[in-house]
Amino acid sequence: MLFLSDHREAKQSAPADRTGSQKSTLFSGLAVLFSNVAFWVILFYFAIPSLPGWGIKNWLPTLFSTALNIEMSLAGPLSTVTIAVSSFLGVIIGGTLSDRWVQTNPRGRIYTSAIGLGLTIPALLLIGFSHTLFSILAAAFCFGAGYGMFDANNMPILCQFVSAKYRATAYGMMNMTGVFAGAFITDFLGKATDAGNLGRQFAMLSVVVLFALIVQLYFLGIRVQRDVKN
Repeated sequence: MLFLSDHREAKQSAPADRTGSQKSTLFSGLAVLFSNVAFWVILFYFAIPSLPGWGIKNWLPTLFSTALNIEMSLAGPLSTVTIAVSSFLGVIIGGTLSDRWVQTNPRGRIYTSAIGLGLTIPALLLIGFSHTLFSILAAAFCFGAGYGMFDANNMPILCQFVSAKYRATAYGMMNMTGVFAGAFITDFLGKATDAGNLGRQFAMLSVVVLFALIVQLYFLGIRVQRDVKN
């Protein structure tokens, strides 16, 4: 914080009371965001992958334990370390690839994010239906890497469609929506666990992720192409 703090200006030009203008700025900023079709697409595209994202965080150890018939004391670290390591690699790969790709193609970040999200689709199917150590670990690693690539490009993609004045508000809305999605899926998968079909519900999440991927590629791809032409 010491090194990142800004130097104070010599003159303070802000009036003592600007409550009215601050409220106006807040509501006008929200109005700008919600009138932006691309922001709605990004919000949807962020919320849907949050379903398996939070589901993996909260219920993968349980799935490992039941599918592999191992103790939770082993299933917990095994699943957590696999996801953490693969997600870290996905972030590094996804960030590097995106930065290079966008220099030659304005849709490079969108495509990189889509590749990452695409990796999570077969991973969710394998996670849901696998019963061997190798296959379920490979699926978890694939999911973590793909989700890392997706997650690393959320803010850069947002910056392509939202003005710098509203990005903090926009990202806050995205995070809030993601947490709401996480709360829903955590409860839903808990009920699925009680019913004995946790794996099947994990596999079904691949369908909604595929839908989100199609929406993202179609609408955001068109928007970037339109902006480039203009």
